[in-house]
Amino acid sequence: MIPFSQAEFLAEPVTGPTAAPAGSMTETLAGSARKPIRTEESKLKAVADLLAELDYTPKTYMASFLTHENEKSTFARRFWGTDTGWDSTRSLLKTIRDLVCKKPAGQEYWADFILAEAQEIVVSQKPPSGIYPKGGYHSTKDISEKLFSSTSKENRDRELVEEHMPFLFNLIYHKLKTNPICSKDADVNDSDDNEQIPAEDFEDYHGDESAVAFDRSASFDPRQRAYTTAKTACSMVAFVLNRRNNGHQLANSLTFLACGVTDRVNSFLHYIGLTSSRKTAHRALNQLGYRAKELISSKMLESLSENLAPFLCIDNLDFEQKIHSQSLGKSNRMFHGTWGYIHHPSQKLIDSVPPADITNESYQQAMSNLPSFQVIPSMLLPTVKEEEDWEAVLKSQIAQVILEYLVAPLETKNSIKKEPPIADQISHDLPNLTMLKLMIASDNSAQGVGEVFESIVDQSKINMNEFSSRLQIIDGDLGTCTNVSTLRSQRIPSKHKEESLGNILTILGGAHTMWNISQAIFKKHFGDQKDSRDSGAWRFLESMAIPTKKMLDKKDYTLMIKNIEKIHKAALVYCVKVVMGTKKEPVTEPLKILPCAHIQEIIDKTYKRFFTPEARDAASELSSPKLSNLLLRLTDFATIVEGNLAMKAGDTGRVMNIWKRWAVIAQGVKKLTQYSIQLPRMIILLNEILPPGMGKLIQHSMLIAPSGRPNHFVAKDSHLKSQNYWLKFFFNNSGRGTDIDRLKDVYSLNVPLVCTPIHLN
Repeated sequence: MIPFSQAEFLAEPVTGPTAAPAGSMTETLAGSARKPIRTEESKLKAVADLLAELDYTPKTYMASFLTHENEKSTFARRFWGTDTGWDSTRSLLKTIRDLVCKKPAGQEYWADFILAEAQEIVVSQKPPSGIYPKGGYHSTKDISEKLFSSTSKENRDRELVEEHMPFLFNLIYHKLKTNPICSKDADVNDSDDNEQIPAEDFEDYHGDESAVAFDRSASFDPRQRAYTTAKTACSMVAFVLNRRNNGHQLANSLTFLACGVTDRVNSFLHYIGLTSSRKTAHRALNQLGYRAKELISSKMLESLSENLAPFLCIDNLDFEQKIHSQSLGKSNRMFHGTWGYIHHPSQKLIDSVPPADITNESYQQAMSNLPSFQVIPSMLLPTVKEEEDWEAVLKSQIAQVILEYLVAPLETKNSIKKEPPIADQISHDLPNLTMLKLMIASDNSAQGVGEVFESIVDQSKINMNEFSSRLQIIDGDLGTCTNVSTLRSQRIPSKHKEESLGNILTILGGAHTMWNISQAIFKKHFGDQKDSRDSGAWRFLESMAIPTKKMLDKKDYTLMIKNIEKIHKAALVYCVKVVMGTKKEPVTEPLKILPCAHIQEIIDKTYKRFFTPEARDAASELSSPKLSNLLLRLTDFATIVEGNLAMKAGDTGRVMNIWKRWAVIAQGVKKLTQYSIQLPRMIILLNEILPPGMGKLIQHSMLIAPSGRPNHFVAKDSHLKSQNYWLKFFFNNSGRGTDIDRLKDVYSLNVPLVCTPIHLN
């Protein structure tokens, strides 16, 4: 037997560059004196004998070999903890584990050993101490809006799970990932404690105005859920160990405050490390309020171009200050205020128009030509191209109904056009918005409008001379536009530009225009429910089991638009079935299969029979007005459906086409007296009077995409209404009472900021 040393006995096999070259002395000796072939048992016996001869047991030898610092031992174990030798090292450890765990007692010993090792690792891994960004402490004195940004949240999450506490995170994550919360093998009869919300219901709950794009599948993916749970657990552990690791908790505290979480619940969440205290949250809000005031001033000073101020969007807001313990001089008070935001259009849009067209001088020059300007009816009528687009819109509505309820195309590649043509599509980039401080001045009167302008000047920290030297474009509802015009008329003539309001240009808000005109049209076609012979729109609602009582008294405009769409679809289904000769047959499933050419023929026949001027003329000559009323309702409701879809799509060309039709319709509806004046005036102003560049800038700024997603546009005044809701909810559920000063100085400035994490989490 050839003797060998202890180090040589357990050394790693030498391969690669360290192997002996061919023809060397080692190879010659190996070739001349070959080792005899030996069995595994004989090898083990020889090693055991050698260890016994040297007074070693296997364990003492391994301990000595792994701890001794002599040259040969160190050289032999040099790869054990590196990439080169880790596979064999891990295999050795697994072999020891398998040996120990053969018996229950050994399994307990091994589990205790692994637990002790895991405890040491978990204790050693923790976030660094210190003030952010060197540490994890976020002071309320230095808090800024960056804490709530998606980038900041992603960085905090990444650092926590990859750098600061990776062992604990991966341990929890692996446990959740290998045992999904929503397992396919779960008992179908179990209670639905973990039932997932359908994606469509979740989107309806959040709405389309989320400041951040939301991935539907993210919250319903077991891996994503496991990641979020493990990450949150690590954050809670880090906060409980050291209350200065508070980045996630500080953001959560403001989010819970905005959600209306009570102080008692927040105290428990603070105890388990999920959020900061309510006192800390209010301190952070106060600091954010101070920063927001400075931001308003800087944003208002940023001119879009020469003498063109950032756009404003304002709306009135009524709220009540409630006093629980009332006494003399202390009672409930109703306040009428105005709130809004600053809008900076994208630089790309500003660069796309001539700079000379978007100045105060060009606006004043255009307005000076008004006395000699000739208004002709064709300015409010659609062009030939717009009429062709309108025909395509009507046919697309018919096609959508046919393919959804009646027939299915035979061909795999469907050639039926279900979407209207694009007229003037705008970008869906995230808008640059800055909320104004709530103003205790109502824009419901001419005097109140003047107070609103004074308050805006105060927040801007500029003097009235500078404010009146720049063109100020304001989006508002009909009342705001009317009151500004009234106040301007009261101040004419005026030699002082600070008082003339000649630099103020008001634009009708798209949402208010659609809501009010749609409501007037709906009332016109609703009919009389008390007359059994009446065939108004109320009959369609009752036939679809939709309650009609007090339908017109509610100011639920979203519900009203949805009901109009349902009535319009039901009427279109009837019209198509008349053309197909199946009006008495029920709608069945599966859908009838027809060639695309035949379906297109049905669409063309339906359009010709129910939507052309010839069809309306023929219906008006009949003794019964039912068909004529149906055709009028089809056309009017089609404008509402298209107006709503055009706004969601962000197509200002389609919106302008609908506005022209509404301007004509408003002339015959008594309840639209003011719109019959203001809407045509605005259309002519944008298309004919203002410089082309300014008209384009205003039209492309009427709609915004708060979430940055295509087909999720809203009118600017609609977005402000959404913020109004959040402000009232935040104000009434903050747990601090309804103090007006706190509402103005703290809440109104921070509503979009603290509501953003609601959509992020």
